Amino acid sequence: MWWIPLRIIRLQWHVARGVWLTHRARHYPPAVHAERVQTWLAQVLIILNIQTEIEGDRPAECGHLWLANHVSWLDIPLLGGLLSHTVFLSKAEIRRWPIIGRLAAQAGTLFMTRGAGSRGAHIALTEGLKRNQQVVIFPEGTTTLGLGVNRFHARLIQPALDAPAPVQPVALRYVTAEGRVDRRAAYIDDDRLTTSLWRILRAKKMRVRVRFLDCIPVQPTCALAPTPALNRDAITRLAEHRIRQALHQWDSP
Repeated sequence: MWWIPLRIIRLQWHVARGVWLTHRARHYPPAVHAERVQTWLAQVLIILNIQTEIEGDRPAECGHLWLANHVSWLDIPLLGGLLSHTVFLSKAEIRRWPIIGRLAAQAGTLFMTRGAGSRGAHIALTEGLKRNQQVVIFPEGTTTLGLGVNRFHARLIQPALDAPAPVQPVALRYVTAEGRVDRRAAYIDDDRLTTSLWRILRAKKMRVRVRFLDCIPVQPTCALAPTPALNRDAITRLAEHRIRQALHQWDSP
């Protein structure tokens, strides 16, 4: 496993560069800083030799509320590296992670305590959507192996209705060379960040599938045959269904 020491060195330098970028953020226009953050996040997967397979059409660069199934802490650099001007809503525990928590906070991540509402986070997400930022949430509220989807929490969808902004479901799955679920990527149960990172460092190569699904409008269409607007629960269940369906399709031979 000759690649492990090299990856550790590269990752250490990359984290140090991330700290430097966050300190220098105020010296650059917001658009420039957002581009630098996106590049930095994308390079995390390059250093770890995680290859991304993209399916479906990526939507236009305007404000969307992205809903994704949650497998790993890797989901954040994955989606943050693919999307520009990204804001994440994450669990409060990540804020306490050494170095990573600080980097996430200074990159614009909003943190929410599990089981507690946060009006401040709701307002910030709504304003981000109005500014055409890409807001990413993991509405399961926990991580899984990626075999299926837990029930989505509908209250997290509200900023899309208030902005208003389209809802964009996206399905994620980390897979082996044979196409089976790669359990090394999953950050579940009582896993620790150091243990998870060591598993990923030991893997010579990993793959992740990303499927962009059909966008869900939150307002009636203006076509000749208009589609009525969906309520919050209907949007949530539809997004959940589409992601679950995508995961099942990957299971099919």
